[in-house]
Amino acid sequence: MRLNHDQKIKTFLIFLVIALFVPVLCRAEESLTVSGMGVIEDNNLAKAEQQALQDAFAKAVLQIALKQVPDSSIRDLVRLLPDYTASRRSQDIVQYQIVSRSQQNGVLQLSVDVKLNDDSLREWINARALSTPLGLRPKILLMITYLEPGKTRAFQWWAGKSNTTYSPFEAQFAGELGRLGENVIDVTQVAGRVQPGTQTPLSIARSLEADILITGSLTYSPVLNKIYESTFKGTAIDVETQTTLSSWSVSHKSDLAVHTMNSLMIDEVIKQVRSPISAKITSRTRLIIKKDLCIEGISDYETYQSMIDALKASGSVSSISVTSINGHSHSVCHAMELTGTLSDAMENLKRKQIAEADVIVENGKAYVRIIE
Repeated sequence: MRLNHDQKIKTFLIFLVIALFVPVLCRAEESLTVSGMGVIEDNNLAKAEQQALQDAFAKAVLQIALKQVPDSSIRDLVRLLPDYTASRRSQDIVQYQIVSRSQQNGVLQLSVDVKLNDDSLREWINARALSTPLGLRPKILLMITYLEPGKTRAFQWWAGKSNTTYSPFEAQFAGELGRLGENVIDVTQVAGRVQPGTQTPLSIARSLEADILITGSLTYSPVLNKIYESTFKGTAIDVETQTTLSSWSVSHKSDLAVHTMNSLMIDEVIKQVRSPISAKITSRTRLIIKKDLCIEGISDYETYQSMIDALKASGSVSSISVTSINGHSHSVCHAMELTGTLSDAMENLKRKQIAEADVIVENGKAYVRIIE
């Protein structure tokens, strides 16, 4: 259908109004130069180049991710990021150019200019609460009864009268949690606030303003010669609600050194311990997700603005900004920040019945095609 002169003027004015009154926000892109290396096997330069490019892309993602997390999350980020880069591969790479290449001792090294869209990376970081500073993470208190080999009396730091400190096992546990970025209470700093023998573990946890209490026992029982059976039973408790978040029981027989056995026990339960901690962090923080929306077939500004207003009023869309305008196809594309899912936001828009339209959500993007 060809537009007459008046229709062309009307269409031009619609998109002019949109361009003037809706702020333009480019997609979250980062540009940087990184190096990558690939091993040359059987003179296969093509394969080495692909390895070098993937290495360069992974380094680009790491450099950008390091800008988005506090220092307390860096160790956790470095541990988890390889799984992210392996799953995304080069999906986030908007553009790249090999600037230089060199070969030495069977290794190909590339210098690469990379432009990367970090929307997915930001979403991944927020979903794992890696962007949350240590000071905002739940405070964790350890109260684990510890009976080490050769001892007849179990150690409980909260039962001591002076020089309160974690047991060797609790100290190892606290050290590992701290290494992973968790906020563990240092009992040497709060010893005077605990009255030995007069308080329950939960009341002590509340008095120390802990959010999560990890309690239980680790015992070493002699089996034969230098072989001991170690049994670790524990529970993670939400101090505020007094509900159990997770629990575990593991047992091993070994003649390994106590410090080594303690480490093995911690490694075995660390995921069970940290999972509810991460869930608590995520529930505390407002998760912002960035998604794209394109509205096509716009014939009047009033309908377009009604759709934008409806999305903003839904409660799950915190902001919408224009990223591109195409007068030829009568379409406007946007970047949206959501606190819910994209599908739910589009379902809410459909229920408003502002105009007859096809609403499609695919590959993390939404499309609204207004039907004349």
